[in-house]
Amino acid sequence: MLKEKLQEIKDSNTNLYQHLNNVLTKILLDNPKNAFELFEDYSFQVKSSGFSFDKYNEFDNAERTKISMDQAIQQKTLKLVNKINLGTDEEPQEATQTGYLPNLTEEAYLYEWAGIGIDENYKIFKALSLLSVTKQASKLRFWGKIMAREKDYYIAEGVANSQVEDGELPPEVEPRGSGVNTKSYWACTDILNDKDWVELPLITPQQINVSRQIKYMFTGNLEADVITNPYFFGKEKHLLKAQIVRITQSTVIIPKGQYILREGEPREIDQTPEYKLPGFHELKTLNDWMHFNTNILNCGRLVHLIPSELPDGVEPDIYQKQIEAADPFENRLKQLSNDKLPNNKPAWKIRIVGDTTDYNPLAKDTNNKVNNGVIIIKSLVWPGLVTVYSNKVLSQLYYGYGFKATTNHFYPKQPQQVQTEQPDLPEQPEPNFPAEVPQQQQD
Repeated sequence: MLKEKLQEIKDSNTNLYQHLNNVLTKILLDNPKNAFELFEDYSFQVKSSGFSFDKYNEFDNAERTKISMDQAIQQKTLKLVNKINLGTDEEPQEATQTGYLPNLTEEAYLYEWAGIGIDENYKIFKALSLLSVTKQASKLRFWGKIMAREKDYYIAEGVANSQVEDGELPPEVEPRGSGVNTKSYWACTDILNDKDWVELPLITPQQINVSRQIKYMFTGNLEADVITNPYFFGKEKHLLKAQIVRITQSTVIIPKGQYILREGEPREIDQTPEYKLPGFHELKTLNDWMHFNTNILNCGRLVHLIPSELPDGVEPDIYQKQIEAADPFENRLKQLSNDKLPNNKPAWKIRIVGDTTDYNPLAKDTNNKVNNGVIIIKSLVWPGLVTVYSNKVLSQLYYGYGFKATTNHFYPKQPQQVQTEQPDLPEQPEPNFPAEVPQQQQD
């Protein structure tokens, strides 16, 4: 009688009898100490989650899986937070990082002004600290993040101090520590896994030139084949390195006057003696910023390759001038205002945000004034490249797909119109030839 009454009280999903069964089952499974006080909370929880005592095993397994995943993430995070012990438990030996490491947690505030929110900045900072110790890399910094189809790439830039044997390289390949292979780059898809960092290999001029001709959406697998036309000779890790080098060589910028050209050597630069970063108002235009790195030549190198054996009668100096005239260098320390897109528009965009008021205005030296404004410079050639400057802090980051902006759109050529069918030929009588009459043989 009571069961029937309870079953009559119902809504579109269940009835009161079924709901009480689910609540009591949940209480018996959890076995709380103050079940009487938590009865109403359990009733609300069962309604919200759709818990059913018929399928409590599925809810229990799902909850256990979530707990185990959270515990695994916590254990990975603790490896980043805790200091590394290179010794044993009896004789611990703390490892120290190599060189200065920029504090990404402090710079993340500046990138928020530029529209880039780095939610995992602390994890990235600790992951780079761990990488600095395990790989003994100096001048390490977080280069950026390249989006991929399956997993995104986290990129770290630095100088590898460990001696790596690259074997015998072809003469056109610039060796480690020079040319396009000057810096070392590490990539990973899981910053919580300290063993996931992989140093990207050396790249060849051929790979640089082919990367200029293709657009490829990365997969997140460094060993994946690159299926493109023209054919790319290498794996995804080679193409990833090529794109990183291209972006770095053309977008690293510095304030005007920080470096000067070396006398007699227009390809070399020296830092200005006793240089100090200028005030906020001295860096508000594109004329106040310059390129720092050298350009990549059309041959895919930073310097021309001079063969060891020249044709007879050709002087090395004359040959070098000929190839430099065919593939010239760009001027060092070129101002950003000189960069143009194919449509003759500026290749950079600069914005001023924040409080641009100078505090302590009585100071004669502008370097002593405090200005909380933020200068944001974005590259329109490589969308996703952002440079920020505020209070003597200069930082650069890339968040994108590794694509270079193009103004030429690809429109597939439409097929030609289908021609009309050939008209049917009129019917013709069958060619019935007369029967052959056998010839009689003559005597």
